Amino acid sequence: MFDKHTQELYKRLLTYIKPHWKVVLVTLIALAIAAAMEPMMPALLKPLVDDSLIGKDADAIMQIPLLIMLVFVIKGIAEYASKVTSEWVAHKAILAIRAEMFDKMNYLPQQAHHDYSTGKLLSKVTYDVPQVGDSLSHAWIIIVRDTLIILGLLGFLLYTSWQLTLLMIIIGPVIAFIIDRASRLMRQSSKEMQNSMGVLTQRLEEGLNGHKEIKIYGAENYEQQRFHDTAENLRKHTMDVVKVSAANVPLVQMLAAIALAGVLYVASIMSAQDLFTPGEFIAFITAMAMIFEPIRRLTNINTTIQKGMAAAESIFELLDQPNEPNEGVKTLKSPDGKITFKDVCFTYASSKRPALNHLTLTLPAKKTTALVGQSGSGKTTLANLITRFYQPQDGDILIDDTPIKDLELHNLRDQIAYVSQNVILFNDTLAANIAYGQTDIPEEKIIQAAKSAHAWEFIEKLQDGLNTIVGDQGSSLSGGQRQRIAIARAFLKDAPILIMDEATSALDNQSEKMIQQAMETLKQNRTVIIIAHRLSTIENADQIVVLEHGQLAEMGTHQSLLDQQGIYAKLYQQGNDINE
Repeated sequence: MFDKHTQELYKRLLTYIKPHWKVVLVTLIALAIAAAMEPMMPALLKPLVDDSLIGKDADAIMQIPLLIMLVFVIKGIAEYASKVTSEWVAHKAILAIRAEMFDKMNYLPQQAHHDYSTGKLLSKVTYDVPQVGDSLSHAWIIIVRDTLIILGLLGFLLYTSWQLTLLMIIIGPVIAFIIDRASRLMRQSSKEMQNSMGVLTQRLEEGLNGHKEIKIYGAENYEQQRFHDTAENLRKHTMDVVKVSAANVPLVQMLAAIALAGVLYVASIMSAQDLFTPGEFIAFITAMAMIFEPIRRLTNINTTIQKGMAAAESIFELLDQPNEPNEGVKTLKSPDGKITFKDVCFTYASSKRPALNHLTLTLPAKKTTALVGQSGSGKTTLANLITRFYQPQDGDILIDDTPIKDLELHNLRDQIAYVSQNVILFNDTLAANIAYGQTDIPEEKIIQAAKSAHAWEFIEKLQDGLNTIVGDQGSSLSGGQRQRIAIARAFLKDAPILIMDEATSALDNQSEKMIQQAMETLKQNRTVIIIAHRLSTIENADQIVVLEHGQLAEMGTHQSLLDQQGIYAKLYQQGNDINE
């Protein structure tokens, strides 16, 4: 049950309850008291039979029932205390693990978010952590308490008749082998079950997020079948655990019953030969019968432990992932915002073709540079490298002649505002979304940012104004309203570098006009990088960079590029929209 790997996992889990060692100590004392009461029960049966029932001792007739009642009262109080304190400790540990996991997710490199699906990450937090919690509450209580109970009852049995006790424990090694074999089977099945749960969560998330696409493309049956297949896979792995667990306990009990039958036979012969008093015989048989219940619980808890250890492996796999690198120590204060790419190469882990291939480029300070190119040309990659969501394999990126790899990561990102075409709003107030990541921002500044983004005109009409809850992903707002909130967020940050993933193509004319006006205001006196989707919106850019296969193909103003009759001119002639 506890091989070396399991012991290491459990030791690591126990570090989460170490800060609460005083409460753990109370739990252990309560468990010890509860366990000590178990052998007291058969011990009191001897005087109850020999002295009270047979000997008619008046003192025994009065005292023994009172002692039995006292034992039950003490046991009940101790079990209550151990249950409450152990659950308190376990839930404190669960809180710490969940907080650490969420913290880890926030600091994972971008590649890790591609490697883990959102569903699997959700499954780790919502499913795996409670499994670990059971191992930290029910499991160790049963292990400690029932081990003490077994030791106490064995001590009583050895004291009463060591010969019969030795006969009973001969079966021990066979039981240990069965438990060990069951542990290995359950660990593997539990891993597969947790993997299936991750996939199921992913399927569910996709179905909820893509419900419009499912309906419009008539894919209800297809998605239902995919979900059913995943759920069926989870059911099969769950049943594998159930089968092993279900066979484990009866098998152990059967072996124990064989040992019990042998002991009962010998004990009956000894009693017939007056080697046992009636009270000793009843006390011994009672203690021996009582010992099988904690053995059964210890055998049964193996399922919980193996599920918990499989979950712990899943959790620690995530927690052991390295954080995104942040080795820089330099800081920028009010930079001009000139950005230079020097022979930069970058290839995604999932691709063989470079996304950027020996790119050398300068983005002038306080000027607007538009990035143009077909899908896969490297536009988004260039923006991702500036923000250090990814690290280039070769070459350097500099801001005001300082390599960004030498900058402290948070300081670098403080210099950058980002307005995406896929606006992310959080299920919070409008004020919290505009001032996202900033605390103690005066309401006046939030209102001014909203006005600059042409968002105040719809916010002030809302019943709760800035205190309006936007809903999941801003579901209570229109597309144009969400965009204006994102622009207000960038206004409030007031960063010297602005990256804009152009996002007006899907909006109505009025919303597009307002957002364009807000963007023009926002672009003033900043270094602006526009990832262009509609060429008509970048005609006034100070510099247009045309990328092709991760390399610089053309660069110039709108008119100069048209005059070259090259890639840009062809794209412009084909139409304003560039498929992304």
